[in-house]
Amino acid sequence: MKKLFMVAAVAAGSLFFSACSLTGGSAAQSMAMERASAYEGMYKAYMEAEERYLNLLFNIERMPDEEELWSMKRDQMKELVQLREMMLNARTELDNAIQEWEKYLIEMKDEAKQDKAGRYNPNFTGIDGLRTSPGQLLPNEIHSSKRNYE
Repeated sequence: MKKLFMVAAVAAGSLFFSACSLTGGSAAQSMAMERASAYEGMYKAYMEAEERYLNLLFNIERMPDEEELWSMKRDQMKELVQLREMMLNARTELDNAIQEWEKYLIEMKDEAKQDKAGRYNPNFTGIDGLRTSPGQLLPNEIHSSKRNYE
């Protein structure tokens, strides 16, 4: 029951966090932040379950004849395995989201470089670098060429 409550709380928190982060930044960034929040919640849930399991082992050591403790140990171990699997899945999703964010940042950096450098043809220099072919007229040359023919 605690595990389900914790997972629901993490999901609600990540939805709130993603709604807040959508107002600023890219979609890739907000996805990475959401996945980081989900992973952090799963990690905390796992660590709490592990702490409860260690306390249970300590109690079993003190009272090994108690059958209830042994059944609690089995249930706690199942919960730990499930939480570990969920935590590892959350980590995988986080890693994938970070990779997507990095791809997005690289694309944005490349676009910024292209915009800064302009769309020059490397075979030409100066104003001719704006031409895509040797015979192409630039927008400011069109008007002057019409005047020459009149």
